[in-house]
Amino acid sequence: MADLHSLPAGSRPAEAIRNNGPDNLVIERAKLRELAEGWPCYRDACEWENFESIFHPNAHVYTTWSGRVAYADFIAASKAGMDKGAFIMHRCHGCTTDISPAGNLAVTKLKATITQRFVIDGVEFDVEADCRFCFFFEKIGGRWGARLVRHWYEKDKILPANPSRVPKVDEEKAKQYPPGYRYLAYFQELTMGVKVLMDMPGHRRHVGTENLEKHDFLYWQAKSWLDGKGLDVQVPPTA
Repeated sequence: MADLHSLPAGSRPAEAIRNNGPDNLVIERAKLRELAEGWPCYRDACEWENFESIFHPNAHVYTTWSGRVAYADFIAASKAGMDKGAFIMHRCHGCTTDISPAGNLAVTKLKATITQRFVIDGVEFDVEADCRFCFFFEKIGGRWGARLVRHWYEKDKILPANPSRVPKVDEEKAKQYPPGYRYLAYFQELTMGVKVLMDMPGHRRHVGTENLEKHDFLYWQAKSWLDGKGLDVQVPPTA
C-alpha cells in the first residue's frame, strides 16, 4: 500500500520555531502572516503598491501560468492579464510559519483557494484550485520581505455559476494535465494564451507524478532555507 500520509524523512527543519515559542518571535510570525495574507487581499483588489511591499528586491514568483519570473514582471503580467479579461481571485484559509531561532529567516505556508472566472460559449463558471502558498521570507534591516513565492496545487474543480449550464470539457485532453490543477490548467491554456507548466508541486496523493517529486522538493527547499543554506530558485537543494 502506498504511503500517502508521510512527508520525506528528515525534511522537517528541526531547529525552526513554530507554535508558541518566545514572545518576540510570536510577534514576528504575526507580521509574516499579514504579509502572506496580503497576496490575495492586495492582488485581488489591485492594490499594487501594497502588493509590492510583500517582496524584497530581486524576489521571484512561480505560478502555473507565469512560470518563474521576477515579482515585478509578475505584477506587470497580472495587470496585462486583467486588462485582457483574466479574472483570478483568492480565498485564504489560515497559515503557519516556521521561523529561525535568530528571527531572520522564515517559511510561511498559507492555505488558500485560487478561483478563476471563465465565460466560454456563453457559459459562466469558476474553476477553484485548493493550494498552499509557500513564502520564503527574510528580515533585512528590520524589514521582512519575500525572496520566493511558490505553491503546492492540491485539487481543483469546476463550479458553474448557473447549475443548469455547465462548460464542455474534452476529457481526454484534460487527462493530460496534472491532477492538482487539471481544470485550472485546461481552461487557462484555452483562454489566456499561455502554456501552463506541468510540473508544479502537487499533493502527497499524486503518486507516480512529477508533481509529487516537486511536492517533496519544495519541502526540502524550505528546510534548506531555514537551515541557513541559502535559496536557489532553479536548482533543487540536496537533502
